Amino acid sequence: MKDFSLILPTRDHPALARRLLDSIAKTTSNPSALEIILYVDSDDIESQEISHPQLFISKIIGCGDSMSEITRKCFELSQGKFVMLINDDMLFKTRDWDIKVLDVFSRFPEDVGLVYGNDLYYGKRMSTFPILSRKACELMDKICPVQYRRHCIDPHILDIFKRLEKLGYKRAVYLGNVIFEHMHNELGILINDPESTPQGDEDDQELYFKFVDYRQQIAERMAEYINNYSNNKVH
Repeated sequence: MKDFSLILPTRDHPALARRLLDSIAKTTSNPSALEIILYVDSDDIESQEISHPQLFISKIIGCGDSMSEITRKCFELSQGKFVMLINDDMLFKTRDWDIKVLDVFSRFPEDVGLVYGNDLYYGKRMSTFPILSRKACELMDKICPVQYRRHCIDPHILDIFKRLEKLGYKRAVYLGNVIFEHMHNELGILINDPESTPQGDEDDQELYFKFVDYRQQIAERMAEYINNYSNNKVH
């Protein structure tokens, strides 16, 4: 089993994706201990050819799936102990980031946790590129609801762990000195082409608020699992 599964959806950005993969290979202490789950569309032929000499890449060829569907499908294929959601418009900047992340997860014997680094934009306020233990992913019903089209997956994840903390279990850790820089490619598109507009997120925001009770249920499910794990370990 690999240590990390990095879920990477990409479309029409092969140069960005390759730049990202280079940054991963350069900063990971043990590249052989991770896998990239690459999702590309069936009509994006150039992206289907993406590879890297130092990284193990599994590919899913899809057709217009929503971001939540992509996330869930990639999770099903993944085999790593920990799962990270990444974008093609980001760069890994901190060497040995994997060692630092594994050290945090070692503090959670029941294997429920969220670790996230500094994206140099939101910082601690948002888990822009969340790293989740596999057990947490399972307790979260494959990370996120299938209804999200594109946005709100990151706040959905972070809110669950904030609710878990209110139940007495702090399992979200922000590593401010671990840099996963978000380059905001869409912002660059807007600067170069003012008539271009990103896809709206109003529907996803509405869904986010509708899923309040659902996120609370997941947090309570996590708390119950952690509590049962601790009790069983004692006895």
